[in-house]
Amino acid sequence: MKEKNMWKELLNRAGWLLIFLLATILYQIPIGVTAILTLNAVPLLQSGLIVAGISIVVLALFIIGARKTQLASFNFSFFRAKDLARLGLSYLVIIGSNILGSILLQLSNETTTSNQSQINDMVQNSSLISSFFLLALLAPICEEILCRGIVPKKIFRGKENLGFVVGTIVFALLHQPSNLPSLLIYGGMSTVLSWTAYKTQRLEMSILLHMIVNGVAFCLLALVVILSRTLGLSV
Repeated sequence: MKEKNMWKELLNRAGWLLIFLLATILYQIPIGVTAILTLNAVPLLQSGLIVAGISIVVLALFIIGARKTQLASFNFSFFRAKDLARLGLSYLVIIGSNILGSILLQLSNETTTSNQSQINDMVQNSSLISSFFLLALLAPICEEILCRGIVPKKIFRGKENLGFVVGTIVFALLHQPSNLPSLLIYGGMSTVLSWTAYKTQRLEMSILLHMIVNGVAFCLLALVVILSRTLGLSV
């Protein structure tokens, strides 16, 4: 009986690992579609609406899946003033690690991380509608469900502490760190997000924090793109 339960547990974890891999592929679909539409010079409005539609479908699948498996309720009635303070402090810590990482990049004669360079190119060359959905909505929700939800709560169920560590590493690796400064930037951000989810036991909190980080970054990038496109400024 004990051996039977062990195999059942292993199969359950393997099943969740498969779900994690399939969900990761699903998350990449809107990103891939954006690249294809940009490569084929599809008009910005049309490409933006196409990516928005696909993103909404992917987001719906992730959110419904998270609710059904009790990873997150997406009911924010728990939110209190102290949670706002927690988000603010966590955001400042992430910004601090980003600044430190950026300084180290400059000392290494590099201007930005390879991942950030790809994001900059995407925002510059694609629709801002696409960029908004990919950066401000899709990435925070999908990445948190994957790394702070499925990994610690399902694949490492019963060993959540280890799961949060693994999820932190997976998140950092998904952002393709190519050197120590980029590892500090994405590893630092991932650590704060994992700590937020762990301490509050609310995946919604790390999703909100991730949305704030990416949302502010998107607004700044969008401003640069708008100035570049409308005023012909080189920025």
